[in-house]
Amino acid sequence: MTKDLETRMKNKNLYCLVLLLMLSPLMLSAQDEVLPPGLFARFSTIKGDILFQLDYEQLPRTVSNFVALAEGKMELEDASGPYYSNQNIYREVRGYALFLGDPTGTGEGGVGYTIPREEGSSYTSESPGSLMMVSRQNEDHGSQIMILIEGDSFLDQKYTTFGKLIAGDKTLSKLKRGDLVDSVKIIRIGSEAESFLPDNESVRQMIQSAYDESREVFAEEYPRVASILNQLGDNVQKSETGIYYKTVQQGNGGKPRPGNTVRMHYSGRLITGEEFDNSYSRGEPFQFVIGRDGVIPGWIETALSMQAGEKRVIILPPELAYGENGYGPIPPNSWLIFEIELIDFQ
Repeated sequence: MTKDLETRMKNKNLYCLVLLLMLSPLMLSAQDEVLPPGLFARFSTIKGDILFQLDYEQLPRTVSNFVALAEGKMELEDASGPYYSNQNIYREVRGYALFLGDPTGTGEGGVGYTIPREEGSSYTSESPGSLMMVSRQNEDHGSQIMILIEGDSFLDQKYTTFGKLIAGDKTLSKLKRGDLVDSVKIIRIGSEAESFLPDNESVRQMIQSAYDESREVFAEEYPRVASILNQLGDNVQKSETGIYYKTVQQGNGGKPRPGNTVRMHYSGRLITGEEFDNSYSRGEPFQFVIGRDGVIPGWIETALSMQAGEKRVIILPPELAYGENGYGPIPPNSWLIFEIELIDFQ
């Protein structure tokens, strides 16, 4: 091969590469243009793109929250900008499902608020490529999502399927734990989808309305718990796992992590009012190592979310306390009320 011919071939290859790079966005745009009317989410990953259609008509609350997060419209305490962009897949069940939406990578992180589970989806989890919200023990959800690689209709009993895969199945099969999701772009086709523009205010209003309705049902099922929540007044919050809490004194500084030794003062009582333990009376705070000592789940979750000097009133559901077995003076399936103070940690 002559040097001149070799140079021309290199130039031709370079030209083709540049042309391909220039055309790639146009090809993706063309794909968007041929989509049917509806709302779509395109996940751009390190392995390629995957495209989902979203069930915004049947699941307006769930999809509104997802879209507002994806487009960076939610006002969050610990995050800003498009929420799902530049996140890694934090969990993989090989050949079954991928998990996204927790920047901490622990499965315990989130956006600091929850949404009651919404039912009535047009889609089902029996289909591979189902896009689902990850519900917690109380079936509320926040930001964590699951993409099924293999369909499983059993999951419809607990999780909300709000999207279905319409393109990118080969890419989906290649994704693994740790792979980067560069961005999640929301695509609107048609006038109805174009008018679907959730933001922080509208999503918060939908959440509040949903919780107002759920509180009425909750009050009928757990009247004593509902009565105590009413006594606590405003600013009672609910964690993604179902812990009700109210901060009565702000703390400062960082928060404990697994492996830290924490010291906490507390008083604990049953929902009926009987006190069963009180570290203040003993004059000695309770000390434990997070993740090592046998402490009930609700305590661990609460400790990890507090700052030194912070005081809270918390109400734990049975599954985050002593469950169906109970313990000592605590009957089985008991809701528990604690007044907790995080003194310090190291």
